[in-house]
Amino acid sequence: MKKLLRVAVVGCGSAGPAAATLLKRQGHEVVLFERAAECRPLGAGFLLQPSGMAVLRELGIAEEIHRRGARVERLHVVDRDGSDVLDLRYAELGDGLHGLGLHRPVLLHFLLETMRDAGVDVRWGWEISDARRDDSKWLIETADGKKETGFDLLVVADGARSALRGKLGFQGTDRGYPWGAHWFIGENRGAFPESELYQMVHGTRRLLGFLATGTELDGDQPLVSLFWSIKLADDAAIRARPLAEWKQTILDLCPQADALLSQIDDWSQVLTARYGDVSMSRWHGDGVVILGDAGHAMSPQLGQGVNLALADAACLAGCVARLPLPEALALYSRERRMALAYYRFASRQLTPWFQSDLEWLTPLRAAFFGVTRHLSPARKFMTRTMAGLVGSPNSGS
Repeated sequence: MKKLLRVAVVGCGSAGPAAATLLKRQGHEVVLFERAAECRPLGAGFLLQPSGMAVLRELGIAEEIHRRGARVERLHVVDRDGSDVLDLRYAELGDGLHGLGLHRPVLLHFLLETMRDAGVDVRWGWEISDARRDDSKWLIETADGKKETGFDLLVVADGARSALRGKLGFQGTDRGYPWGAHWFIGENRGAFPESELYQMVHGTRRLLGFLATGTELDGDQPLVSLFWSIKLADDAAIRARPLAEWKQTILDLCPQADALLSQIDDWSQVLTARYGDVSMSRWHGDGVVILGDAGHAMSPQLGQGVNLALADAACLAGCVARLPLPEALALYSRERRMALAYYRFASRQLTPWFQSDLEWLTPLRAAFFGVTRHLSPARKFMTRTMAGLVGSPNSGS
């Protein structure tokens, strides 16, 4: 009979709740610790890919989430003059694949609901600041002195700015990017297609994106997420100027954004996203594993953060179900290595083509994507990359 484990999961983003639910369903005792005092989902709209949807089906929440998402059929990037830079369509992959534009609180709501139904013990207001081995078990401790011990497995899923990653001796790089984005979610009001991620570029310094984002949890108005590329060093200076000036810069590139921008009355409605990446050579140790952004945060250019996190959780649960813990964690790292290495490399290499001061890349970008747009194998591979299907053991690549 397989030994049942006592598991501590740190972090309630995407990987944490998914892993907690799947492990609890196997019969393990699972406690999830979250530093926030209550559920407060933050973040811009995001694109759920087929790779992430597969995990939601395993969790049994895909149907409910689909009802509140926007079915995205296409990534369409155009230059300022209206010429195509990139046009990737999921239909090319067959099998009815598509993306799903989603409001982040919708995903978290259903992850929490299914975690509750599974019987996971959730401890809100526990900011875990330290973890150490105590007689072959894990002891965890908060900044204000609360402690709990007796855990066979520690799952670290506390985000890109993980408080535990370094303390547990995991080596790697954690670097911030000079570029980020202003973002806002508002009502679409018919301004943008509800079936695509639409982006406009002007050189490498201007990137404007509009993602169909479905609806709020209890709403029925179609939403759209705006992303406007900025250099983070300029953020304070931009915000010191009139909001109308910021709006006009966007309208100069995309006049059809007027209906969306008219919903912004104050700078407090415009949030700033800071980009960076985390690179690690291993994701497990003695009774510990790192999931999600804590182990492999990356630039959002490929939109894979949530999808990779969900895939991490499903992979971990599958490995634990098959093998004793030490072998299961080693297998987890082996099975995730190819996908994580590929997407980290691809995201890092792609970012300067769309967010940098390297304007000389602009004609090279036009030439490269102009050629690949007409080469079916290259175009299909890029679409598989977008769909999150490259590098996983069962992806066929």
